[in-house]
Amino acid sequence: MRVWLHRILRLITMMCVRFKRMLFLAGALVALASLPLQAQDDSPDTIYRNGIGRFSEGNYAESARLFQELLSKFGQEPALQTEMEGVYYALGCSLYNLGKYPEAVEVYRSYLTRFPTARYRDEAMFRIGTAQQAQEAYDAAIEAYRQLTDQMPNSPYAEDAAFQVGACCLLKTDYDKAAAAFGAFCTAYPASELTGQALLFMSRAYYEGGKLDKAVDALAVLEGRGRRLSNIVYANFLAFEIGDAAYDDTNYELALRAYRRVQTRESLLRLQRRLVGELQTALETFLTGRIDSQAVAERFRKERRLAGDLDQAQSLLQKLETIPDYDAGLFHRIGRCFFNTDRYWEACVAFTRVVKEARDEALREAAHFDLIMVLSRMRRFEDLIGESDRYLARYEQGNL
Repeated sequence: MRVWLHRILRLITMMCVRFKRMLFLAGALVALASLPLQAQDDSPDTIYRNGIGRFSEGNYAESARLFQELLSKFGQEPALQTEMEGVYYALGCSLYNLGKYPEAVEVYRSYLTRFPTARYRDEAMFRIGTAQQAQEAYDAAIEAYRQLTDQMPNSPYAEDAAFQVGACCLLKTDYDKAAAAFGAFCTAYPASELTGQALLFMSRAYYEGGKLDKAVDALAVLEGRGRRLSNIVYANFLAFEIGDAAYDDTNYELALRAYRRVQTRESLLRLQRRLVGELQTALETFLTGRIDSQAVAERFRKERRLAGDLDQAQSLLQKLETIPDYDAGLFHRIGRCFFNTDRYWEACVAFTRVVKEARDEALREAAHFDLIMVLSRMRRFEDLIGESDRYLARYEQGNL
C-alpha cells in the first residue's frame, strides 16, 4: 500500500512541472504578438510571429528553434533588447515544455541575469525550481524555491514554491525538514487550497520519521478544517498505515485513534467517483472560459491545480478499484485494539461484524475465535457456548 501512496505523492508534487498545452499564450507572448509584421521573411518580427504561432499550437520544438535563431541573429542588437526579454522567456518555456530541463534552466538563468527587473522574473524562478525537481535534483530545487519566496514573497508563485520545498524534502526522505516546511506553509498560508495537502504530507513525514502520535495529530487538524473530497482517499490510507504501525508497536490507543479515521471501501469509491466527475466538469468549464490576457499567471496557476487535482483523483480511483475489500480486516484490528485495552463490549461488536461480513475464510475464523475469547472475558457463558458450537461446526480444524 505504501508504494502506490508514495507514487501519488510524486504525482501531486510533480504536477507543477507538467505545463500542458495551454489554450492561451503566456503573457510575454501575448505582448510579442502585437508587434507589427514586416515583409521580409527573415526579419525579427517575422521570426517573432512564427515562434509565437508554433508555441500556441503546442509545437514547442519548432518554437524553440525559431527563438534560438532569433537570439543568434539579433540577440545583441541594442534596439531589440526590450523584445529580447520576451524571447528569452519564450525560449525557456518552449524548452521546458519539451522536457529539456537542463537547457531550460540555463535559458531562465540567462533571462534573470540579463533582465534583473524582468516582468516574469518570479515565474522564471519557479520554473527553475520545478525543472530541477523534475530531474530529482531536490537540493537545487529547494534553493530555487527559497530564492523565490525570500526575494518575492508576494508573488503568486511564492505559495506554490513554499509548498514544493516541503514536497522536495519529503521526496528526498528528509522527514524532519519536510514536516517543518509543511508546518511553516500552513502558518504562512492558512487559507490556501494547498493547506489540506500540506497537512497530509506533514502527517506522512511524521509517520515515515516514526513520530506516529504527531502523524495522527496532523490528521486531526485536517479533519478540524473540514474534509475535502480531494484529500479523503489519501488521508484514509495514511490513517490505515499509521494505525497498523501503532498496532504492531502494541500502542493500541494510538492505533484506535488512527483506525477511527478510516472509511469503508464502498464509501470511498462513491466519494472518489463523485470527485472525478466534478473535477472533469470544472476543468472543461475553465478551459472553455474567456481568456483575460492581464491575468495570465493566475489562469495558469488555476489550470495547473485543476489538472493536477484531476490526475491525482483519477489515479487514486484506479488504485482504489484494484484494492480488495479491506473493511473486515480493519474491524478485526479495531476489535483486537479494544480487546487489548479491556473494552470487551466494543471488541465484541467489532468481532461480530467481521464474522458476519468477512469474505476471507481465514480472517473470519480468526475473528470468530477472538469473539469466543471476548465472550469468555465478559462471562457471557450462554453466548460463549453457542458461538463455540457454531465455530466447531464450521471450522473442523479450528483453534478450539
